[in-house]
Amino acid sequence: MPHPIFEQREFDSRLAQIRAVMASRGLDLLMVTDPCNIYYLCGYDGWSFYTPQVLLVPAVGAPAWVGRRMDVRGVGLTSCLSADDIIGYPEHLIQNEAETPYGFITQTIASRGWKPRRVGIEKQAYYFSVASFEILTATLPAAELVDASYLVNWVRFIKSPQEIAVMRQAARLLEAAMEAAISAIRPGVRECDVVARICAAQIGGVPEAGGVYCSTPALVMSGARADTPHLPWTDQPLAAQTTVNLELMGNRLRYQVPMGRTVVVGQPSATMLRLEAVALEVIDHMLRFIEPGMTCGQVSDETQRILRRHGIAKESRSGYSIGIAFPPTGGELTASLRAGDMTVLRPGATIHFLPAIWADGGSIVISEPLLVTGSGVECLCNVPRKLFHSQT
Repeated sequence: MPHPIFEQREFDSRLAQIRAVMASRGLDLLMVTDPCNIYYLCGYDGWSFYTPQVLLVPAVGAPAWVGRRMDVRGVGLTSCLSADDIIGYPEHLIQNEAETPYGFITQTIASRGWKPRRVGIEKQAYYFSVASFEILTATLPAAELVDASYLVNWVRFIKSPQEIAVMRQAARLLEAAMEAAISAIRPGVRECDVVARICAAQIGGVPEAGGVYCSTPALVMSGARADTPHLPWTDQPLAAQTTVNLELMGNRLRYQVPMGRTVVVGQPSATMLRLEAVALEVIDHMLRFIEPGMTCGQVSDETQRILRRHGIAKESRSGYSIGIAFPPTGGELTASLRAGDMTVLRPGATIHFLPAIWADGGSIVISEPLLVTGSGVECLCNVPRKLFHSQT
């Protein structure tokens, strides 16, 4: 059964782009271990990345997935691969300290008649261990192992029309999740109860599209924790006069769209109103400023220029590339809106523009997921850009 979302020609186009890069680097074989990249190239979507799995992409011929035998059927149901190209290793190799699946994987390479001289591996992938590298080095002595980290990630940077359509659906899920969060925030309501509403909206989705699990949890930070990013929710009730920073995601068929908003429980302080004015000035200006052909560094420099004019120092980057997302990250690990990043923004790139201000005594998170078009940028979501107030 083919992947139900993308047609075979979409996967053929992706594979052709990857092979063009492989050829430019002299690679005979690419070993893909990042689940995002496996999904991109064949469509497989399963919770199996906690054990070794790899998509073997030869310079010529059909790619082959090698992973846990009990996941073979799942690969067949969700990917574009043929049954002959889905290979499972035996169960005794799972969490076996004496013998790992990478010996089986190198045997598979030999059994398919591949004799690669230069093999690209994803050294930076979250699910590729030091032990796995050592085994490959020992069992592929005739091959040169070349770091091909982010090779696939960079090809993913520019989205096809089909991918953009799915990301628009993810944006609808995100809108529903943000609406659920804002409406749930009231004095005395526990953070965990707000997140329960968020999760219901993320998965329940909208009539035309349901959601799947996000690669990152909903980030709901209030009170003293509001000024610290990346913290999980608690079971504490919201205070009557506090700030709640939200960073939420919508994930449709593994394509994830993030966005941030801030809610004040009670009356906003003068500091919060000032931060709101600065944040909105930055976003409104940058939505007019960004255009295709600019570098990420140029976008960052202009963002920083406005913030400095208001006496605000922002050390963190102002955004990053988004698209396919599996745990543990929500970004594509490629382009960043920060000083010196020479990545050129081209039509089809999707970025999370995040000029969030985190400061002692006050913070605000108003961000936008953007699509680079032929003339500028388009906001993927339609949620009011403002500091929300919750009075009761």
